[in-house]
Amino acid sequence: MDSADKIGKFSEWQVSPAVWVLSVVFIFALLFHSDLKPLEETHWDEPIYVGLSKWAAETDMLSSFHEHANIIKLGPTGEHWNFTRIGHILLLGIITKLAGSTEAALSIMQWLYRVFMALGLTLCVVLSSQLAKLFRATKPDSIWWIGYLIAALTYVASDSYRGLQGHMLSEPPAFLALTLFAVILLKALELRSLAISIFSGILLFLIFFMRIDTILPAAVFMTLLLAALVMLRKFDAIPYIITAGLVSLAFYVVYAWWFSPLVSPRTLANFSSAVKEIFPGVPLRSLFAIVIAGGLLWVGACAAALKWREPQIQFASVWLGVSLLPMVIDGLNGRSVEVRMAFFIVLPLLILSGEGWSWILCNINKQRKPAPLIVAIGFIIILMSVPYWSVRKEIRNLTLDYFPQETHKHLFLSAARFGSVSPPLQDDERDPKIGLLVRPRNERLTLEYSKARKIGDFLYTPKRPAYLLMSGANIASGSTHSNERFLNLLRYFGSKYPENADFVLREFPNNSVGKSSLEPCRTRVPSDEEPVAFCSSLVSSDIEMLREKNIPLYILHVDGNLFPDMPQLKLEVLLSSPPYTLYGIAR
Repeated sequence: MDSADKIGKFSEWQVSPAVWVLSVVFIFALLFHSDLKPLEETHWDEPIYVGLSKWAAETDMLSSFHEHANIIKLGPTGEHWNFTRIGHILLLGIITKLAGSTEAALSIMQWLYRVFMALGLTLCVVLSSQLAKLFRATKPDSIWWIGYLIAALTYVASDSYRGLQGHMLSEPPAFLALTLFAVILLKALELRSLAISIFSGILLFLIFFMRIDTILPAAVFMTLLLAALVMLRKFDAIPYIITAGLVSLAFYVVYAWWFSPLVSPRTLANFSSAVKEIFPGVPLRSLFAIVIAGGLLWVGACAAALKWREPQIQFASVWLGVSLLPMVIDGLNGRSVEVRMAFFIVLPLLILSGEGWSWILCNINKQRKPAPLIVAIGFIIILMSVPYWSVRKEIRNLTLDYFPQETHKHLFLSAARFGSVSPPLQDDERDPKIGLLVRPRNERLTLEYSKARKIGDFLYTPKRPAYLLMSGANIASGSTHSNERFLNLLRYFGSKYPENADFVLREFPNNSVGKSSLEPCRTRVPSDEEPVAFCSSLVSSDIEMLREKNIPLYILHVDGNLFPDMPQLKLEVLLSSPPYTLYGIAR
């Protein structure tokens, strides 16, 4: 190849729409929500994972799971739940080990998970282009790439993406692993490469390791891809899919044997069926959470429905429907479905949305028909500008006025739990978030980690037995200052765990942080692993015991919350960091 040909090739690469579209998607996805600080507008699980990362960094967590697997209570609570996200916890633990349990570590975690989401979304566009090559005779043109650019940017602008990007939840690494697996598997089929196929099988197991339930959309993708190859008569590619599946299965068998019975098929089946008993919900709220998870991708996806005969759209539609089916059934049967849980729909939904936007642009470019674009923009403006709280209020009033009372339990969580619908929202309770597709307020908690560090430093330096009394009254209300979650941060910034600390055995007796609602002080005992015992109520005999043993008692109060249940004592302010105030007993 002479110099002129090389220059021509380089110039072609420079102007390739794929290059600049993927670059714009990654940069935009990485930086668009960079105003968020760590633990801001996040799900209540995030501080739990932050606390668990300290255990992963300072103890041998995997050995503890292996050694005590038979005594762990199976089901969607406690250590078994943590084990189903063990890859995610260990990943955060590596950062905590390298940077310490510091504010800097939280910032590193946040930026790493921002990269995960941005890279995962970029790979979704790559995945779409690979599927286009599989199902179409011609390569994607510039209009196709611009359509997918618009689709990706609409998702980034959605509140559902804001709820994942930069948050230390299990969804971002699972999202990246899922998209990377799909891209690598398609590349293995394209190149007929056994080595790449084996690598894709390893990635499939990694999905299971990061977040167990994400294996379902991955398995559905493999099955549909296998069916597509049969229909396209590309039988020579089938062995590479089978190889990926067998490699993943081999890893799973070893994993399930080593940690038996934590991930055996029967255990996982029982795990799934028990979730709805512990996390009850109502069908309407659960189904709408799935809609919120897709964000503005639904606009383009609706346009793609007009082209439903195209193979790529049919593939994505079936992938979306089958993957969602268990979640929809669970939601209709009374399980609480949260927005973040449906993150996997982004992959097939982005394909549908990208195809829809490409069709809209083609109508303008070739047929000079701007109507679809005007309608799509109109829908986006409505979805982004109409306050959800006002629509919710109107729907609530209409339902109470015109729907029979026996249907209320299927529409309102308060009716399902208590038999009556909660009072209407007052003007001072209006949600400041604008848009119809926004996460519920209880999935947008903000925990002030810098204040947790100050209080944690005070409590754990020097290391000594102590009791911390804190009200648990607001834990279940979705308060911005979630008491129990804040305690996970106090422990994260506290003293290191002993070298011989055992992650599982620390549950006996139950003296750990964040297991359930706070308990009376008499049920808690300080230990070497947990020198500060957290509790929610105090009686006179507890005070006498503390005085006899010369164990300090601290009271942590949050402005606007109820004061902890305790005898009247003369208190003094030890530390004030509004809205938190730390008291001690005045001498």
